Amino acid sequence: MTRIGIIGGGKGATLHADAIIHTRGADLVGVGGRPGSAAELAAVADCPDLSLENLCAGSDALIVAVPPPDVSGVLTAIDDRIADGADVKAVLVEAPFAALPELRVPVALGANLLHAPVVRQGLREIAKMREPHHLQMRVRQPKPDWGAHGTSAFGGPLHDPGLRLAPVLLSAAAETAVHVDVVDIEHGVHAVIELESGRRCGLDVAWVEGSATIEIEAADDGGVILMTLDPLPRLEIDGRSIPTNEFHPLEALGFVPQIDRLAKTAAGAAVWPDAAIGSSIVGLFPRR
Repeated sequence: MTRIGIIGGGKGATLHADAIIHTRGADLVGVGGRPGSAAELAAVADCPDLSLENLCAGSDALIVAVPPPDVSGVLTAIDDRIADGADVKAVLVEAPFAALPELRVPVALGANLLHAPVVRQGLREIAKMREPHHLQMRVRQPKPDWGAHGTSAFGGPLHDPGLRLAPVLLSAAAETAVHVDVVDIEHGVHAVIELESGRRCGLDVAWVEGSATIEIEAADDGGVILMTLDPLPRLEIDGRSIPTNEFHPLEALGFVPQIDRLAKTAAGAAVWPDAAIGSSIVGLFPRR
């Protein structure tokens, strides 16, 4: 069993706690964070409410799901405890964040949808395309109700949900992004991302009222692929819906496979690109 602890007590931490409980070979050793929310999550998940020091001492892997301004300080504190002999072998960090310090262990960017079975299938189909001339992600969701969202202290929808979803778009592009131009749209922004080869892809993100909508569309001269990612991923090829297996929502959204990958990384049985990728995304997407 891989022992996993969570630092944070909000919605993201709650989803990760549920995913750990549903992942074979993973054990939720405890949660910790600000007084109140972490204690409530610990009670619901039936696990201890622990200090950061005790979480580091008793965990093989940690998940950091705290407000963006707190990420750097939490990671630095984790690294100090690893230097003192804590058993932590891997860390998963939820976006958005402003900056990431270097750690002595692998640090992965949380991107659950990259692990979703339907999304992985869709990415494989996009990879088969011959020189796609169109690749775009469209995101509409209500403004988050936590932290400094919508204020001058935070970057708007380009940072959340943009930073959380950009890894899926860049995986579909299968290239490194080198530059971003940002244009204002109604209630949000349109980011034109230039890739290493000179190709471009687009990311439209906005805060709106009502239900969330997340789509990725890719097209070449032979056809069109559409992935709808909310509320559960769905795949269409040339207007035809592709049947999928029935999954528990935490599996369908990639949370369980992501925990499985984290556990294997901590055990040395898998390699995960580190969160420097996430830092590069932050650098590409300026605060607005």
